[in-house]
Amino acid sequence: MEKIKVFELTGRNAISMQNGEKLYNALHSKLMDGQKIEINFEKVNLFASPFFNASIGLLLKDIEVGNLQKQLSVTDLSDVGRDLLNHVISNAITFYKNSENVSKAIDQTEANNNDE
Repeated sequence: MEKIKVFELTGRNAISMQNGEKLYNALHSKLMDGQKIEINFEKVNLFASPFFNASIGLLLKDIEVGNLQKQLSVTDLSDVGRDLLNHVISNAITFYKNSENVSKAIDQTEANNNDE
């Protein structure tokens, strides 16, 4: 299992979208290939939702949550960080589920308009 040390990507603060994108880029292709990865948050003290939205949340666009749970291990994340991560994951699941429903509704509307 590969280990990614978030501190090496972001320093002590995992707060910005830009740093979240760094983690996303380090993870995405490997997870899409079915690899298992550990994300280690040792020495990271401050967290914000933009970081998790741009990294873990965005992964859920392409990877089902069950697969993500099997492939991704999160270690040394504080309770506050873990709560925030869980909140972001929950929001991402809802967002991508709803965006799929919106796309289907648009497609159906277009099909109905073409029939008229």
